Amino acid sequence: MKKIIFILLTIFLFACSKEASELEDVVKNEQPQAEHVILALWDSLTAWYWVWDEENYPYKLEKLLGEKWYSYKVINAWVSWDTSQNINSRTSFYLDEKPDFVILVAWWNDWLRWLPTQDLKSNLLEIIDFFQNNWIKVVLWWMDIPSNLWESYRESFKNVYKEIHDERKDVYYIDFFLDGVAWDKNLNISDMIHPNSSWYDIVVKNLYDFLDKNDLLVK
Repeated sequence: MKKIIFILLTIFLFACSKEASELEDVVKNEQPQAEHVILALWDSLTAWYWVWDEENYPYKLEKLLGEKWYSYKVINAWVSWDTSQNINSRTSFYLDEKPDFVILVAWWNDWLRWLPTQDLKSNLLEIIDFFQNNWIKVVLWWMDIPSNLWESYRESFKNVYKEIHDERKDVYYIDFFLDGVAWDKNLNISDMIHPNSSWYDIVVKNLYDFLDKNDLLVK
């Protein structure tokens, strides 16, 4: 008798487990999928270096867009120590995501390697051309480098973004990415390079205002 009860109980639990699993699959399938995609390309500053993963700017941007009734998935395509050449070498990997537009920033690891600025410009233009040739809009976020570096190199570096802006009117161009947050001890972690959560809040606000002003967001 005990054996029969055990068998019946086992069958019952299996059936309940199967039903619960099927219900979970249904719920997952019925969850609304984002209608639009934004691709965020950069290095560890786009990621979550020394902060929780829900504190980086792509995550916070997606959350803010949701709060404003936009249906967007923001893909954090960061790679630590990324350079413009590295980004350029893997652009085709992101086509399957079908992004509406790309937010592109490249600077830190290029100037740390003293990359010739003509190479920086060439890499950025190739990245821009690739995405635009695939009907993907590009938002280029201008960057600066520390003022204690060789001044002529710094000016040449800054001019790369200005030149692209002047030459390519089909690119959306945002002024200084670190506006209002650069080298502020209250907005960076101890290395004064990587951001804390408050830093990301400011950047997301700046970015949202830009995207909204330029009608890049659709509902």
